[in-house]
Amino acid sequence: MEDHSTKQIVLAFFGNLMVAVLKFIVAGVSGSAVMFSEGLHSVADTANQLFLLFGIKRAERPADEEHQFGFGKERFFWSLIAAFGILIIGSVLSIQRGAHAITHPEEISHIQWPLLVIVLSILIEGYTLLVTYKFLRKTKGKASLFRYIDDSSETAVITVFFEDMAAVLGLLIAGVGVTLSYILHTSLYDGIASVVIGILLGFVAIFLVNKNKELLTDQSHLVINKKVEAIFVSHPAVEKYHDLRTIIFGPHHVVVVSDVEFKEEFVYEDMDQNLKESQKQYTEHVIKKIGLLTDQLEHQIRTVCPEVKEIYLEVEQDHTIASKKDKLSEPQKIS
Repeated sequence: MEDHSTKQIVLAFFGNLMVAVLKFIVAGVSGSAVMFSEGLHSVADTANQLFLLFGIKRAERPADEEHQFGFGKERFFWSLIAAFGILIIGSVLSIQRGAHAITHPEEISHIQWPLLVIVLSILIEGYTLLVTYKFLRKTKGKASLFRYIDDSSETAVITVFFEDMAAVLGLLIAGVGVTLSYILHTSLYDGIASVVIGILLGFVAIFLVNKNKELLTDQSHLVINKKVEAIFVSHPAVEKYHDLRTIIFGPHHVVVVSDVEFKEEFVYEDMDQNLKESQKQYTEHVIKKIGLLTDQLEHQIRTVCPEVKEIYLEVEQDHTIASKKDKLSEPQKIS
């Protein structure tokens, strides 16, 4: 999965780099504000792909003493930086350039070059968008695309997807703006198109900033939460559970924490009378049974949710069970 994510980003990087060069050349030849804005848009996207690749590389480092759950959240941090890149370079500068074209209108010349670059850029950006969309469709399973995007922590690929989608929409808007400005001999519509593209990029950036912010502030994985709940409810030995929590540390690294209490008949199953007379043997039997039941739960969770890398179950038996003997062992954490 990580390798596939990297491939989407590398493909988008080279596509945006090629398109950025073409857009700036044509912006200089034609004097089009919207083509200059589109060039800034592609530069922002190209820089963002570098941030995303750097984030993936940083996140792959193994856990150490200071980062015991690894560096997975670095992906979210660098995706956040990429989102700010879209907001500042793409959105703000596009609006600024468009406002200048509206207040200082000039005639657009050599329209054939902007339109040619727009068509070529749509083909390039459209291809990368299609490849990324197919990747998301393949990984989303039965969930709807919007639900998957909302729930997924694969922020690098999601960022590329929204960048490419905004790029294609922006190019269509740019084509309309350039054409109207050429026909009506004024850069007014070219400037308006540039402002609209800037606003579009602003919405994309705000969405991505918010998503990465949630993941950086220990957002729970709601889908895995529900699956683990279903496992607890359906398991015959589970009496009750509480404080079920999930924490996302990376696209494929989720931690599950919960308190669990097992039913009395499963804990004391197969315990003969002689065993009950020996406190040591009794305690060993209870600990062993609790360990086996906990292993069953862990195995089920990992089978249903392969993204779960660590499980911390704190077993808390009811005091009525403990009263059967003078003392039970302390509640234990099993991971």
